[in-house]
Amino acid sequence: TAHVREQVERVEQTFSRFRTDSELSELERRGGQETRCSALFVELLRLACWAAASTGGWFDPTVRDALEAAGYDRDFASVERDGPGPVRPCQPAGRWRAIQCDRERQLVTLPRGLRLDFGGIGKGFAVDLALRTLPARDVGVLVSAGGDLAVAGPPPPGGWLCEIAPTPAAPAATTVALWHGALATSGLGRRQWTRAGQELHHLIDPRTGQPGVSPWRCVTVAARDCLAAEVAAKVGWLRGYAGPAWLHEQGLPGRFHDRTGRVITSGHWPCETTPAASGEAAA
Repeated sequence: TAHVREQVERVEQTFSRFRTDSELSELERRGGQETRCSALFVELLRLACWAAASTGGWFDPTVRDALEAAGYDRDFASVERDGPGPVRPCQPAGRWRAIQCDRERQLVTLPRGLRLDFGGIGKGFAVDLALRTLPARDVGVLVSAGGDLAVAGPPPPGGWLCEIAPTPAAPAATTVALWHGALATSGLGRRQWTRAGQELHHLIDPRTGQPGVSPWRCVTVAARDCLAAEVAAKVGWLRGYAGPAWLHEQGLPGRFHDRTGRVITSGHWPCETTPAASGEAAA
């Protein structure tokens, strides 16, 4: 709908690292200076720093330099067409603690040279923003953006039937009935490329600054909102074999699909309406 497109554009204009006219780009040009930001920018920045703190730094909005060092230095359509960017040395992230943010006065100070990436969390935030700013909720609504989705209002009979696939182009591995809240999936998908014979991707391990290594093809998480589901799915993927136990500790339902086709579910995973992958286990 026009409303959803308007909110997605609003998020793009505020947080895109690919737009020189975005609020993020302007803030980064003013590195080291206290800068008045929009309420929307302050809201997501604070949520991103909260996500970093609550995950022990496994989620980190300051992985931008590492992401670009791996070659993802422009929108992905250009990376696919023209190849990744030049080789650059990378370093661990972890600088989110140095960000200063005064919510009441909407003032933000980024240390000079620190750059932010709101890619995945921004997508989840856009879905949540589109839903919460709807003028009315007397009918059921589902908003989806690149594998992340959330619902509001009365569900249809049988719930919202949501397909889960290991990659965007792959057939659905299963379908779940969602009655409320959100689902987000994290995995390599199509955001992979090869440089000097090495396979690289966009899921950066903040501890090393390198693309993460995980046994999972994709991780799907159900949560109260899309931002929380997006963060948990990414951290669950990055934490590898420890992901299901970590997600269980958070009290969130999840589905972990490994590279052999085996599936592990965690918590009160939604009812699947089609047969799950062979070798399914519960955590």
